[in-house]
Amino acid sequence: MTTIAADIRLQGRFLPFDEEDWQAARPRRRALPRALVAWLLLPAMAALVAVGIMYAAQTAQATALTYQIAALRAAKAQLLNTEQTQLQQLQKLESAGQLAQSAGHLGLAPAPTWAVITPPSPTTVDPLTPVIIALRGG
Repeated sequence: MTTIAADIRLQGRFLPFDEEDWQAARPRRRALPRALVAWLLLPAMAALVAVGIMYAAQTAQATALTYQIAALRAAKAQLLNTEQTQLQQLQKLESAGQLAQSAGHLGLAPAPTWAVITPPSPTTVDPLTPVIIALRGG
């Protein structure tokens, strides 16, 4: 009968390195305690959270301003359209045909004859001029 003996290294815990190297792999200095590491990372985490909150607030404000700009542009377009419509209505109402039609509805008619009126000449003396001069004491 044949017996197979197991190697001594395979019987124990599997180590990815030789047992002789284990002594050399010891850390030279002790690591910081976990609580201290947590306290040291706390300000960094708080700064990251603060930056994230500021970024979210800035993004929300930018989005709100974008919607406000879009609403103002739509209002401007509507006002320009209203202005254009009112200008067209005004031009229509000021046209000669519309004026004649409106005058006809009011019972007005064009004059049968035309007369030329000349303004008085500037050499004519105003009758109030001597009164004004007398009141001034001149």
